[in-house]
Amino acid sequence: MKRTILYYPTIDIPRKSWLRHALLYWDEVSSIVPKSYDVKILNELSPDIHYLIDEGQFRAIKPEDLVYKNDNREAFYQFRDEFIEVVQSPTFQQFIKLNNKSESKRIHFDKIGKNRIARIHNNKITESIFHFLQEQDLAKRDKGQNDWVSFEKTTALLYMSLLAKYLADIDSEQTTIGTDYATYERFNFKRVKEKEGFPIVSFSLENVLPSPMSDVPLEKIIDFKLKRKQNLLHFKKHLSDFQIKVSKTKSQAELKEVATTFKEGLVKEVEDLKAVLGDAKIDSNLKSFKSLINLKSPTMLATAGVFIDNKLDLINLPIDLTAIGLTVIGALELTFNYIELRNKQRAKERESPFSYIYQAQKYSLINRHTL
Repeated sequence: MKRTILYYPTIDIPRKSWLRHALLYWDEVSSIVPKSYDVKILNELSPDIHYLIDEGQFRAIKPEDLVYKNDNREAFYQFRDEFIEVVQSPTFQQFIKLNNKSESKRIHFDKIGKNRIARIHNNKITESIFHFLQEQDLAKRDKGQNDWVSFEKTTALLYMSLLAKYLADIDSEQTTIGTDYATYERFNFKRVKEKEGFPIVSFSLENVLPSPMSDVPLEKIIDFKLKRKQNLLHFKKHLSDFQIKVSKTKSQAELKEVATTFKEGLVKEVEDLKAVLGDAKIDSNLKSFKSLINLKSPTMLATAGVFIDNKLDLINLPIDLTAIGLTVIGALELTFNYIELRNKQRAKERESPFSYIYQAQKYSLINRHTL
């Protein structure tokens, strides 16, 4: 199966750092794109994305697969219930008010500024969800625009974030969701108290991953993936094997040993990948990312509770890259968190991480009004 990363919360993927990073490290990049009954794409995509489609490097994932397919009814009901629950939560209600600079108890749709409105196609939403949002004064249909629903933008981004999570679960490929918008990752995988959740490991690498500069042509990255396939696979395998080992460790001591061994090998891996990127005349710099990893060992599940209760970091190791000519001190960090129980089955079924945050400089992430 292909390793796919599904970007959220917008259709339009940030075309500089995020896209180039994802293109290098995954087999294909995707986003949620509605289609008509004649399979015509209903959103205008950028020339970069059309190029990647032609090259087999981008796949449009259809929201209709979750919203309307009978085979996925149960997954859709779970998605619908989670969305309604989050929208009604005090935390999200306060978030909406802050984003709209509102001091009233309830948002009034007709008073929302035009820059706080986003459109979502009918193919992504059911009538029951629309009527719920209409009652909350968070969505409406404009006259003459029956194919589109106008959302309060914060709510639209939440909707797309949760939709991505459930679409990844039902997708036929090995699909992981990813974003560079941490707020919506937190809504997708809400941190909770022990009795309300289950423990996972947050794995962070700071200033370590070689990533193409934002002006590197996409053609160069695709050519590199073909010509330097083994170099790239070796580096990705080093990252992947470590994350799988983390999920299977049985004790804190074993985890420390696994992390230390990984860190020692990572410096050489970074040096090698930077070198072959340089040979291909691909300018690169070092970026950061975070992933959420499932724990499989009962003993580590118990250990997690002790660390969380005492607010302790599990692993925090500096990564000195100066020895290979890079004037950077990176870091490897592992921490425990409890996240909502509704995500437990999603985590249990995966050895690979089930969510990524790519931490890069923002490039006007939300700059379109159609989601």
